[in-house]
Amino acid sequence: MRGCRSPGNKNLAFCTAILRLRFIYLERYRECNMIQVATTEACGRESSSETCLIRIVRTVALVLLFFLTVPLILGSAFGVSPAAIFALIGSILLLQAAAAVVGLSLGLHPVVVLLLLTSVAAAVLIGILGICDLFAERSRMIQRLLSKIDAKSGSIDYLKRYGALMLIPVIWIPGIALYGTPVVAWALQYPRGISLLCMLAGWVIAIIVVMAAAMGLVRLAF
Repeated sequence: MRGCRSPGNKNLAFCTAILRLRFIYLERYRECNMIQVATTEACGRESSSETCLIRIVRTVALVLLFFLTVPLILGSAFGVSPAAIFALIGSILLLQAAAAVVGLSLGLHPVVVLLLLTSVAAAVLIGILGICDLFAERSRMIQRLLSKIDAKSGSIDYLKRYGALMLIPVIWIPGIALYGTPVVAWALQYPRGISLLCMLAGWVIAIIVVMAAAMGLVRLAF
């Protein structure tokens, strides 16, 4: 732990990865002494510009993988035309979890709809988190803002108690949902992997509820 907090630590990225895997709750994660801010600062000070570029390229590659490649592969495997896949992707960006109704109206199996919506959601979440990281790396003001948020959130009991698990219901809130929840996760400095899992879990639950309601209404109508 002290090694991660040391300003001269040369293995900061390694320590960050280990600590993010180890801690789920904000109360414990805070012990890393603002490790996310330190990491973004290290990208500018200690790492080369090539390393930062690699991170950007990796994020873009993951976004393209989940946003286009996986949906098109699923469409090909289940006999769905690319036009229908693109229409569903567009509806996801506009309607978010409610786009499950569009997928069902296209005659897709509920499992396929769930996989498609989850893949696109993963791309959006990864992309937004990457953009937030990019801004933090370039802005001292944002880094100071993160420090203030960290200090204030430490006094909120339920944030310390439930940590990243709070993201599961947060993604259900209209107006926050798919686009706002990753910003919340990033601002509160939850571990990246755990944050993504919690957000996707909440997203999957929302899709299942929407599809169940939609199919129930269809049965009532016919």
